[in-house]
Amino acid sequence: MGREIQAQLRRHTKRVAEPEWRKGLAERASSRLDQKVLVSSARVQVRDTNVVLRSGAVGKLKDITRPVEFGGDRNQETNYRGRRGAKRFKVTRHTARQLGWRRKGGRVVWPTAEELIPRMVALWVQTTVRTFHEALEKR
Repeated sequence: MGREIQAQLRRHTKRVAEPEWRKGLAERASSRLDQKVLVSSARVQVRDTNVVLRSGAVGKLKDITRPVEFGGDRNQETNYRGRRGAKRFKVTRHTARQLGWRRKGGRVVWPTAEELIPRMVALWVQTTVRTFHEALEKR
């Protein structure tokens, strides 16, 4: 019975979790940066013992996933020397203004996962019970 349950769990979880994960991320994404970094790279991997929800782990922009999700120091400045012709001058730039303010609980991925995980547990319980019920009816 263990193999049958595992097969049913993998089959149904992937089918249900992938679109719900992407939909939840897309609803919470508030900018094009969120869409490009977090939503477009959303993946779901189903294993026998758990479900892995991923976002921001693939692609060219995976290095900025953490600052996009949790925010950054918007007042961070970078100083450098600029030049126009022979004239040199000091330049100060705010290099993190495009990020949100720091947020410990995340803005897009973590709240979506927090909402989706109980639903995945319920799906696993329902699938297990249904598989047992169907096996008993066949006997």
